[in-house]
Amino acid sequence: MKKILTIIGFIFVTSLFSCQSEEVKKDDRVILGIFGGMGPEATADLYKQIVKLTPATKDQEHIPTFIYSLPQVPDRIASIDNQDPAIITFITKGVQKLEKSGASYIAIPCNTVHYYYDEMQDAVSIPIIHMIKETVNEVKKNYPTVKKIGLLATSGTIKTQLYNDELKANGFEVIVPEDLIEEENVMKAVWGIKSGVDQQINEDLLAIAGQHLIDNGAELLILGCTEIPLAFNPDRSTVPVVNATKVLAQRAIEMYQKMNTK
Repeated sequence: MKKILTIIGFIFVTSLFSCQSEEVKKDDRVILGIFGGMGPEATADLYKQIVKLTPATKDQEHIPTFIYSLPQVPDRIASIDNQDPAIITFITKGVQKLEKSGASYIAIPCNTVHYYYDEMQDAVSIPIIHMIKETVNEVKKNYPTVKKIGLLATSGTIKTQLYNDELKANGFEVIVPEDLIEEENVMKAVWGIKSGVDQQINEDLLAIAGQHLIDNGAELLILGCTEIPLAFNPDRSTVPVVNATKVLAQRAIEMYQKMNTK
C-alpha cells in the first residue's frame, strides 16, 4: 500500500512540476491584464472592443488576456468624496494579482478609478495604460481643429478634474453638464445601466445630456465613463464622439503589438 501511495505521490509531484514549467513558459508570452468589475458590463465591453479591433484572422492571433473582475471594489465616487483610503487596498491588490499571474501590462476600464492611478502604478513593475491621458491624446491627434470639448462622465470624474486638467493642459476648453443635467441625465443613466434599466431610457437621457453640451458650444464629445458607451448612441450626436473605452482597447492592442516585437 505504501509503495502504491509513493508511486501516486511521485506522479502527482511530477505532474505538478510539469504544469508549473508550462505556466512559466506561457508567462514568457506578452499577456494583457484587464483589471475590471467597475462595473462588470463595462469590463466585458472593453474585452469585446479588443477582440473586435484586433487584426486577427483566427483564434491564435488574438491577444492572450487575463481578466480579473472585482465588483467588490468600493464605490469610486464615494471613496473620493469621503477621502476613504480603504479603496486603495482593493485596487493595488487587484493590479498586483494580475502581475503575479503573469500579465505584461494592464488596462483598467474605469475612468474614475484613475484618480488613484499613481498608487496602482507604484504597486506594480509592469505598465498600466493611463486611460484618460490616452483619450486626450486621441482627441489631440485626430481632431486638431477642435477647441471646445464636451465631457460626459460621472460626477466623481468631473469633480476630481481628471479630464479637465488633462484637456486644459493640452489647450482645450472643457464644457461639462450643468448640475441638474449631470444628476438627472448622466448619473441617472449610469446607475440605470448598472442596474439593468431599459437601455432606451438610458439612451434618451444621455442624448439629452449630449445635446445640452453641444448647445453650450461643444465641438466634440468625450464619453468619459465606461458605462456611458453601453447606451449612448453616436448617431444622435451632431458632433464627433470619442469613446474612452474604445481608445483604451486600441492602446491595449498597440502595446501588445509593440511589446510582442521586442
